[in-house]
Amino acid sequence: MDLNGFIGNAKTTIDEKGRSSFPREFRRRLSEEEGSSLILAFGSRDSLILYTLEEYSKFIAKIESRPQTPKNVRFNRMFKANSHYVSLDGQNRIMLSKNDLAYAKLEGEVLYVAGNGKSVELWNPSIYNAKFGFNTEDDFNEFDAGFFDDEPSGDVNENR
Repeated sequence: MDLNGFIGNAKTTIDEKGRSSFPREFRRRLSEEEGSSLILAFGSRDSLILYTLEEYSKFIAKIESRPQTPKNVRFNRMFKANSHYVSLDGQNRIMLSKNDLAYAKLEGEVLYVAGNGKSVELWNPSIYNAKFGFNTEDDFNEFDAGFFDDEPSGDVNENR
């Protein structure tokens, strides 16, 4: 695990011009250089990903190392075509384009969720909660099973 990366999540508003404050929790982890030039890209359906240049370069290297099948070539082109530079303005906001807002179905607020290293996923809070939230007893049980899978049988606290 990269201890210099992001963890956690934070919700901020989107103003009428499409600007969103980059959360302080994540901003503290950025060097001045990293914050001056970031890349915003389409993520999985209904999300965006905000990368530092270093994280974006790592991801591009990874996708370019895949076999050059038609599917991989198409993904690489689509990913790059839907990526663009952003920077934090004087009030630590990023500008989200109309395409960004439409793709991620963002209206009024955005949930920033830690991704890999120094990347952050941007989600409509309702969509994120529907996909990944704890909405049912099964969700809690699935989390517990994944979290405590390596524990010995019996009380999970007995050996701690």
